[in-house]
Amino acid sequence: MWIVIPPMALAFGDTRQPESGTGHLTSRVGPRGLAWGARALALQRVVAGISPDLDLDVVLRDVLAGAQSLFDAELAGLWLLGHGQHPLQLAAHAGLDQDLLDAVAQLTRGSLSEFDCDVARHATVIKDPQSAPHFGTIYKRMGLRSVATVPLVFRDEPIALLGLYHRTPFAWTPAELDLCASFGSQMASAVATARLFNSVRAGAARLQAIQELSARLNRIQDTEGIGQAIVAGMDRLIRHDTIRVYSVDNATGMCEPIAFHGEFMGIGRPTTDMLRVPIGTGLTGWVAGNNTTLRLGDAARDKRSMQIGERRDSESMLLVPMCWEDRVMGVIVVSAVGFDRYDDDDERTLEIFAGYAAQALANAEASAEIHRQRSELSHRLERQRRLLEVSEKLLSTLDPAGVLETIADSLKAVVAYDALTIYRIDWATNTRRALVARDRFADLILQHEAAMDTGLTGWVVRRREAVMANDAHLDPRVMTIPGTPSEPESLIICPLMLNGNVVGTLNVSRMGADEAHFTRDEFELVQLFGAQASIALRNAQTHGEVVIRAEHDGLTGLRNHGAFQRELGESVAAGLPFALLMMDLDLFKGYNDANGHPAGDALLARIGSAMRATLRDADRVYRYGGDEFAIILPGAGIAAAREIAERVRTAIARLTEHAGPQVTASVGIAIHPDDAATKDDLVAVADRQLYLVKPPTASRSGGPGPDPRPAPDGR
Repeated sequence: MWIVIPPMALAFGDTRQPESGTGHLTSRVGPRGLAWGARALALQRVVAGISPDLDLDVVLRDVLAGAQSLFDAELAGLWLLGHGQHPLQLAAHAGLDQDLLDAVAQLTRGSLSEFDCDVARHATVIKDPQSAPHFGTIYKRMGLRSVATVPLVFRDEPIALLGLYHRTPFAWTPAELDLCASFGSQMASAVATARLFNSVRAGAARLQAIQELSARLNRIQDTEGIGQAIVAGMDRLIRHDTIRVYSVDNATGMCEPIAFHGEFMGIGRPTTDMLRVPIGTGLTGWVAGNNTTLRLGDAARDKRSMQIGERRDSESMLLVPMCWEDRVMGVIVVSAVGFDRYDDDDERTLEIFAGYAAQALANAEASAEIHRQRSELSHRLERQRRLLEVSEKLLSTLDPAGVLETIADSLKAVVAYDALTIYRIDWATNTRRALVARDRFADLILQHEAAMDTGLTGWVVRRREAVMANDAHLDPRVMTIPGTPSEPESLIICPLMLNGNVVGTLNVSRMGADEAHFTRDEFELVQLFGAQASIALRNAQTHGEVVIRAEHDGLTGLRNHGAFQRELGESVAAGLPFALLMMDLDLFKGYNDANGHPAGDALLARIGSAMRATLRDADRVYRYGGDEFAIILPGAGIAAAREIAERVRTAIARLTEHAGPQVTASVGIAIHPDDAATKDDLVAVADRQLYLVKPPTASRSGGPGPDPRPAPDGR
């Protein structure tokens, strides 16, 4: 319902009763009464010209023009009566001073009550406008000599107020006042009819616009696009000077601006940071936190308001939450310069539209989640494929050191990291040391030895379980390596298991704050990778043990015949000089016969150890077969070969000098490439030299004979 306000309470100034000849008279006929018939006909023509037109703006302009014509008013103004704190809303005016318009707009319900009157439904005349309180100064500057206000009352409710202003004296007779009353009554009906028609037409247009905009919104799959569509379509729904569209992020507790149009005084177009507000803060945050619409006739007077830009004289705001299934998805904020610019229809319209917009946001959120899940699944499948490739590579790397390097080089194909360290655990000394470090402080990390159970790595070793520590620099379990800085980072540490024991850890880190956090999916992938790396380490170790058994003699621990053939071929292929010693034990069969085969086996093992002890680090010794041995001496010439051969023979002879029969050795020497260029030829040359130096009574099987002597050619 329209608020009933006595029209005299709306008079602009002095409202005292007029003296003789002026005032609120309905029966006396003044000097101008002779023209009453003509003016009544003029009123009929004005009414006839206005009534058929249902466009509110046209009707308001015609009312103003008709009033000026009927009452010879140089200036005129028409205000619609609202129900807000500032009830007078300018509808049309002719020539009025801006100061007057602003002063009227500032009037509140409280200030209107200051005007005391006892006339409720008649025109009011101010005899001396320039001396009137409140507006007298403005009237004086405008040069006004006569001011009259005419209420437009429809069905006992005032709906508008007409102001008539003269710069020359105007004698308001009782007939003129009666004419004003008739004019006001007729115009009130025209305005009310046009206003109703305009409301119905605007409502239909708004509903049509809502349907079209909601259909458009449902075709948009991203939040920012929905915000832009709301901004673009708001002109069809509600008048506004600025519009802001927010999404509500409950995870961060913020209202995030996603679209905006308009300018703030002193700023122009604001930035996103200027508009962003926490939930519960300011008008927007309050609406987001309380899921309640706010309609403010004067936003600056609200204690929750946060000022952006320079303060306007007056600003109306309408803030509506976009709610879906009791969850606030966002907030629409519109504002317009002036008091009480939004009414019930505006509020209902925006609430209806906000419901459709909330559904669109929910659909976009669901679509984004589906897209995210699909993308995550695609990434996960790709990571799993890469993990399989890396696992295959790891499993094909049978050198333990190579496995560690492969881990460091291949992990980035699965999970991005800034630093990686692989620690080895030494249970005998309860220490750990880095074997591989891919870090800007790698030198310090590789040099540092720590107690096995210290820091977060020690926690993982003790618990035998992986850990993901985002913001690890805040974790009290973390230990900083001396010389390295304490800085924001996130960590994943996985134990490396071998035969059920923790043999090391895989430490992966990313530097930074929130942006460096690992996801649960990445954590799982690193654990899978760590498990594969553990399997690869075990396979490499097992393979190494098999290789050792396959290429080493089980009795003496020396390389066997197969290893000799392979490594001799590699030495020949390298093309570098080396010496080959072929060696046969003398009198070994007699030792076996005298002491038994177990003693003979023990002697062979002791001979293997003695030979290793006399050789250089780079020299390689082999059990060729039975009681035959071979030695490869890299880089040795004939002189060095003879010296080493003699040391070996001496070491062997000492083993049985006190427990006979004494076992000695005969040695044949061949030099590559001087004596031969192929491995078979080298063996043949060394074998011939061996037979030349072997005692005549001894055989390759160990018969008795004298001590070996040098070959006739000195070899």
